This record gives sequence, C-alpha cells and structure tokens, in this order.
Amino acid sequence: MNNALPNILFVDQEQHILQSLNQLLHDEAWECHFVSNTSEALEHLDKNTVDMVVSDVQTAHMDSIHFFAKIHKLYPSIVRLYLASDVNQCDVIETMAEGYGQQIIPKPWIDQELKEILRSAIRQSTQQKKHNLEFQTLINSIPLLPSLPDSYSNVRSCIVGDEVDIEKMANYISHDVAISTALLHWANSALFGQRFQVDTIKKAIIVLGTDIVENLILSESVNRTIAAKLPEINGFDFGQFKKHSMATAILSRLLIKSLLPTDFIQHDRAFVAGLLHDMGKLAVASFFPDKFGQAIELARKRKLPLIEAEMATYGTQHAELGSFLAEWWSLPPFIVNAIYWHHQPHSTPIAQDVIAAAHVANLLSYQFHYGSNGDTCLRSIPDEYQKKFYLTEEANEIFRTETEQTIAALTR
Repeated sequence: MNNALPNILFVDQEQHILQSLNQLLHDEAWECHFVSNTSEALEHLDKNTVDMVVSDVQTAHMDSIHFFAKIHKLYPSIVRLYLASDVNQCDVIETMAEGYGQQIIPKPWIDQELKEILRSAIRQSTQQKKHNLEFQTLINSIPLLPSLPDSYSNVRSCIVGDEVDIEKMANYISHDVAISTALLHWANSALFGQRFQVDTIKKAIIVLGTDIVENLILSESVNRTIAAKLPEINGFDFGQFKKHSMATAILSRLLIKSLLPTDFIQHDRAFVAGLLHDMGKLAVASFFPDKFGQAIELARKRKLPLIEAEMATYGTQHAELGSFLAEWWSLPPFIVNAIYWHHQPHSTPIAQDVIAAAHVANLLSYQFHYGSNGDTCLRSIPDEYQKKFYLTEEANEIFRTETEQTIAALTR
C-alpha cells in the first residue's frame, strides 16, 4: 500500500455497487479498497491506515449507527461518509445528529458530484492530521464543515490575478442590502479618511480596497449565517461579539498605522486580521454550544483565561478551530496565522507586525469594554508591545475615542 496516497475504504453489501465505484475511481490518485460487510471493514481498519470510510446505510453484520459510532471512537481522524438511497431514514438522521456520520452521498449518485465530495473530504482529512488527536475527535463530531459563503465566492470570482472587475463586484454586492449597507458605513467612517460622502457600492470598493471588501463580506456572511441558528449560551452575546470584532479591526488598523505609517498593505491586513481573529469563537459557539458554555462557566469559576478553560473542557481552543476553518476555506496564510496566533503573536511564523497589532487590539478592545464573551481575566498588555506601539496614556485615549466614534457611526 502506498501511504503517500489518500486511503479510502468503501463498504457495501452489493457487489455491483463496489464494482461501479472501483470502475469510476480507478484513475484517481487514491488508494481505494472495497469490502462487503462491517466485519471485513473493521478488520481492514485494524491493520491499515485509512483516511476515509464510505459506507452504505444497509450494512451486513452491524447496523450503520453502531458501525460509524465505533469508527468515531476508535479512529477519530477518519472522515465518515454515508451512501444512502433514502436520506430521510431514521438511522441516517440519528447518525448525522450524533456526529457519527459527516456527510451523505445520495444513491444513486452523480459521478462528478461523488468525486467532488470525496476530494473535498480528503482535503479535510489532510488538514485535520496537522492537529492533535483531541482536535481531530472534536472536528469529526461536526456533521459537515460549512462551505465558503456564496457572497464571498462571488466577489472572489471578480478578481483574476491583479485584475479586478469592479463593476461586476459592485453588481454582486448591490443585490444584498445588509452587506451593501455595512460596506457603505465602513467606507464613510473616519477610519478610512473620507471627506466626501461615499454613496455607491463602486465608490465603497475603491475607498476600502478589494481585500477589505472581501473580508467584510466574509465576516458579514458568516455572522449572519451562524447567528440565525446560534443557540442561547450563558456568557456569550452575539451582539457584543460583533462589536468586539469591529473594535479589534479598528484598533488593529490604528496600531499598525502608528508603527508603519506609509505601508498601506499592512494597514489593510491588520484590519482584516482584527476583524476575523475570533472567528473560531463563533464556530465553537455554533458547532459545540454545550461545550463552549461549559468552558465559559469554568473560566468564570476558576478565573482562568478562556483558552485555558477550553483546553481543559474539550482539548483545543477557539483559535485552533478558527484557523482550521480558515485553512479549509483557503483563506490567505496571514489570516490563518492571525486567527491561530492572536493570543501568542511572538510564535507566528509570518506577518509578525500584523498579528502583533491584532493581539494588542484584541486586548485594548476588552479594556475599552467591547465584549467579554466568557473571558473575564484582566487584559494587561505586555511591556514589549506597549513600547512597540507607543502606547502612552495619551495614545490610548486617542485610540479609545476613535474606536467609540467609528463604532457609533457604524451601528447607528
């Protein structure tokens, strides 16, 4: 067996299905194995490294719920997909609800669609293996990682190399009232130095720049999608979360401007890093609300930083989960690293100034009372970063005032 290739195990009691799969996938760069019952499957898993199991709902020797539950327990890094002729079957619904199965492939399938699902799942498996076993166990409890929001993908499609089709981009954005309003608010804020009113989406794109536009749209889309189904979690307030993200973006841009006054690319990157730094917190609140609530309660009771309480509760923390999601979406490396290292900027392998700015901005936003969301520890800024960003009392008061004015303009 070539361990350099992804390994997929297919389980189906109908031989003609296995033969069809074998024929369909023979030219893919995967190591595929085919068995007809769960006993053979478990024996194969015991002896071989497998990245993904694709099993029919109707399996011999063991029902599908117990089969996938066993794989989930014994092999938490393995991605688990169903082949199902009836996606409404009770056992399929139960298995997905419990997080034992992660995705359903309809049977009969469309060949190209099946291949795309498998490619996506293999990519997820590859990324998971960069993390520890506890993280793999947690992430494999999510039935299906979300795909990039369509609004973000549409805007990205307007950028080819260094060329940007601003007319097309403005047209896409204009169809979404909420996102259009948010962009116009940001473009007219004092943060971007406009003396004249920005009254069209096209002007907003020019003022903000495509990097910031892309990521404001990503943030707005993710917030809206997740907020719609976010359960009530004691200690987590979505409105405060949004204000905290906005404040951190504003402060991060102000901080990097004080350090690198003429580096406009870094100004934009710092803004994006601040805006998205806590994306993992939103993901944990959405995917694992009970565990997140437990971590918040533990942090309060023991006066721990939230990330320590998260590690004690579920073996990872929001920064790791957020960076995994950003990597899954193929976001730029500086964003992935900003999310992962925003609590420990000295450890980041890239974009050190940008991530240091996001780190300090995160601390300042808490000092300025923009969002607690479970983290109740004192927010002191290390001396090295106070010196790096010239954080005198006078400078802090200027930052506080500018942040308050900008957020007031954005939320009125």
